[in-house]
Amino acid sequence: MTIVLHNTLTRKAEPLQPLREGHIGMYVCGPTVYDDCHIGHLMGPAIFDAVARWFTARGLRVRFVNNITDIDDKIINRSRETGEPWQAITERIIAQYNGWLKMLHVATITDQPRCTQYVAQMVRYVEELVAKGRAYVAADGVYYEVTRQENYGKLSGRRLDEMEAGARIERDAHLHHPADFALWKLAKPGEPSWPSPWGDGRPGWHIECSVMSSELLGGAFDIHGGGDDLKFPHHENEIAQAEAHGDAYASCWMHNGLVQYEGVKVGKSDPRMKDAAFRRQFMADHLIGTYGAPTIRFLLLSGHYRRPIDFGPAAIAAAKTALTRLLKQLGQRCEAPAAVADAAALARLLEPTLPPQADKARAAFCTALDDDINTGAAIAQLFTLASEANKAPEAQRGAILDVCCGLGRVIGLFQPGDLAALSAGSAAGAGDERLGQVMALVLELRQKARANRDFATSDLIRDRLKAAGITVKDGKDGATWE
Repeated sequence: MTIVLHNTLTRKAEPLQPLREGHIGMYVCGPTVYDDCHIGHLMGPAIFDAVARWFTARGLRVRFVNNITDIDDKIINRSRETGEPWQAITERIIAQYNGWLKMLHVATITDQPRCTQYVAQMVRYVEELVAKGRAYVAADGVYYEVTRQENYGKLSGRRLDEMEAGARIERDAHLHHPADFALWKLAKPGEPSWPSPWGDGRPGWHIECSVMSSELLGGAFDIHGGGDDLKFPHHENEIAQAEAHGDAYASCWMHNGLVQYEGVKVGKSDPRMKDAAFRRQFMADHLIGTYGAPTIRFLLLSGHYRRPIDFGPAAIAAAKTALTRLLKQLGQRCEAPAAVADAAALARLLEPTLPPQADKARAAFCTALDDDINTGAAIAQLFTLASEANKAPEAQRGAILDVCCGLGRVIGLFQPGDLAALSAGSAAGAGDERLGQVMALVLELRQKARANRDFATSDLIRDRLKAAGITVKDGKDGATWE
């Protein structure tokens, strides 16, 4: 057995060679917890859960770290806007995040460190970078000096002279280079802070992952994963910090594709995102409530993890139809208790004698996952197995369906209650869509009242909705509701 992975850093397919025999250390960037979860927060954990499941099925022990950024400018700003304490915001969103992951059958995360739990270690780390001459103290904090880093940009392929500072960095006349990034940010009056040799403040975004990964997995570990949008500046800066610190850091970098809608990339700068109704389509509660969590997991795994995933209604509906068909054919097999499959469980699935075409599909399933975790190609073989079961004599049909169900469970599909969840999703989804249409009209009428300076009517609508359990939030892009 040889698992081959595409390494973003080397741009090559490379055999997986664990640094510690029989063990894999994997770090995947998690969310900044300042607002309700959208699908972008859940894609990485769900995709890399399938990666971890396959490693486990191939006999490896996996330590899967998925961090939480629980202090950040966005969290502070949200607290200032709403009046809600920042700790209350982070606790609420973390609970929400973990609830969605549970519904998506993400079961392999072993560690979920929070930034605020490792601030002391981050201060020490920054002190060492300053002592080595790789970072400098400025008027508003401590910055990493990118020009001192050899081969800076090797992950993203960007040249230093073409780069600009990351979006989370405030430009400062004291920066030595525009791409220098904050390691420690001095606190402004009233902001949460921790002590440091440079003054009370908080860690920069990039330093968090370098420190938490090294604390939990060591200075050298096997795999670092995350969304394709994190390659620069976040992952690039992680590498720079770690190497300056003297760490080998991650051997293999894996990046999952991003969100599309009807074939068009969706990003923060997408003008469509100014439309509250459009943004709503990517929220976790909408997607899972409308289509069911099993559909969303199935959709996330239906292609190759490095490719974009389309969340247009037609694509999601097609995924739900296909999954429902499989679940109905597998029947009560899916209701038996399911655990993460280990090497022994996979071996049992490979033992039964199957008709030639079914046996070929079973082997192709494993080959697809060994080849850069191609879950889409593996799922295609599940449909082949289901088709072969329909053709097989009655005496062989059950064995083929048992194997089909078992292999699907290896990547977290076909879990108990999935078919019921799809049915509930359909019912809830119909109500969710109708409510969305009604709310769009209500908010439009409220906006017209505000434009006419009829604030009494505007406030009456808001207060009546609140009494009915619907909160309206006014923002620069218009009003949203939850």
